[in-house]
Amino acid sequence: MVFGGEGKGKTSAALGTVLRLVCTGGKAAWISWYKSDEWSISEKEAEKLLPNLRMYWFGKGFYFRDQDTGNRKRVGKANVYDNAEKREHEVEARMALEKVKDVLEKDEAELVVMDEVLNAVADGLIDLIDLIDLISNRGRTHLVLTGRKIPKEIVQIADMVSEIKKIKHPFDKGQLAVKGIDF
Repeated sequence: MVFGGEGKGKTSAALGTVLRLVCTGGKAAWISWYKSDEWSISEKEAEKLLPNLRMYWFGKGFYFRDQDTGNRKRVGKANVYDNAEKREHEVEARMALEKVKDVLEKDEAELVVMDEVLNAVADGLIDLIDLIDLISNRGRTHLVLTGRKIPKEIVQIADMVSEIKKIKHPFDKGQLAVKGIDF
């Protein structure tokens, strides 16, 4: 399953899929690419509430490099910073991919969410071919992939693809994310 596009709701859709599975007694694993373990993200509490869910946090936070702004990006009226070097982001992304492989090899979950993995591919932090290889060798485990840009190769091999389109967003007016709603 793929939840992609520029709109808000990709991670929320993945969380809903996890909730459905664990409510039936199934086991799920959540591997996040960009959301640092140091961040105060609401969904991190889900593991405490859902004993059949294991969550793993990889990443150094936001990743972007721009010729004009360097490691800073304007979001609404706020500046967002990328405080890690590209190599640090690459290492974390590779560790996240290895964690997925480990969960699959040990048959630890019936569902594995790969949150923002498509962004890691688009940003060049992991290779598309490695992701396709992982998908092809997943066995019977269900996978959920999220991220903005959906490569055509992923569309071709996925069982389900949903594109979430942004019509408007509070960020457009300079409003920042709301804890409990957006993160």
